[in-house]
Amino acid sequence: MIGIKLVGIEKLSKALSKETVKQPLEAGIKKIILLLDRFIKQSTPVDTGRLRASIHSEVQPLYGKVGTIVQYAPFVEYGTARMDARHVSPGSQIRVFGEGMFSHGSKLVMEKFPELLKEIGVAIQSKWNM
Repeated sequence: MIGIKLVGIEKLSKALSKETVKQPLEAGIKKIILLLDRFIKQSTPVDTGRLRASIHSEVQPLYGKVGTIVQYAPFVEYGTARMDARHVSPGSQIRVFGEGMFSHGSKLVMEKFPELLKEIGVAIQSKWNM
């Protein structure tokens, strides 16, 4: 007969509770989605403002999404046979062709991803050590 005794399993189970891991993870996901929302809005070209105003985010406990229901958004994002995809440089209205506002916003978030993941890790570690 072979027996296995896990020493400290109660402490580990408590450490992996909602407050320790899930809460900082949910807060981190929320921060990432709201940052993505901001970058996409800042990167959206404006003629009338309808497209930028239609961009919205939804955050659930363990996921989130950013989108729009404006029918012409895919044409701005991906381009057409007669029009290149486009976004604007955040902080200006200079149009940059070849990449849409969602792609550009996502790229900006990915540049910050190591820093954002580190924040989540630090938050989990601080709760772990309590």
